[in-house]
Amino acid sequence: MILALVIVLLLDQLTKAIIVEARIFRLTLIPGFLWLEKASNSGIAFGMLSSYSNQVTIIDVVVIVFLAIFYRRFSTTQKVAIGMIIGGALGNLVDRIRFGRVVDFIRMRYYPAIFNIADTFIVIGGILIAITYLWGDRFDSESYREGERMEIGQISPRKASKLDIEIDDPESYKGWQGVGGWLEQEAKLQGQDWRNSGN
Repeated sequence: MILALVIVLLLDQLTKAIIVEARIFRLTLIPGFLWLEKASNSGIAFGMLSSYSNQVTIIDVVVIVFLAIFYRRFSTTQKVAIGMIIGGALGNLVDRIRFGRVVDFIRMRYYPAIFNIADTFIVIGGILIAITYLWGDRFDSESYREGERMEIGQISPRKASKLDIEIDDPESYKGWQGVGGWLEQEAKLQGQDWRNSGN
């Protein structure tokens, strides 16, 4: 999380500094699709809520603090995403503190607002979190990496049966009668005929 946060914050501030110092007002990167166009706003990402500058600053701080406090509860992928979101939020917060407004410079065709690197990573982080919640963060789960592991004394990967519980009792080992003995005992506990349990 920290690495993602630092990378996003530095990249955001560096690109904004270049735009401000170079005095670029409009530069075509991809004709008809992508431009660098210097602008500013007092709202949140993509120029939204521009009329509520003070409230937006408070929201920024609350979101940053909340995510920083609870990030340990999230998976590895989600922590990276949270780092992106906090890094982007900090980048825009730094602008508000320094200039009173957020520096924007990326314009794309078919998108009505001008935005910046911070806004981009806030959106990417949000999408990553949504994906991990919708499809499950399988690559971060212990069961995915190591497979379903049976606990000591568990006779099958399903839920623990009455026999599993009895196996954990040292007294139950006195009744050991070989594999057939365990099959008979489990069948009786499950209410089955143990002689037909293997068929």
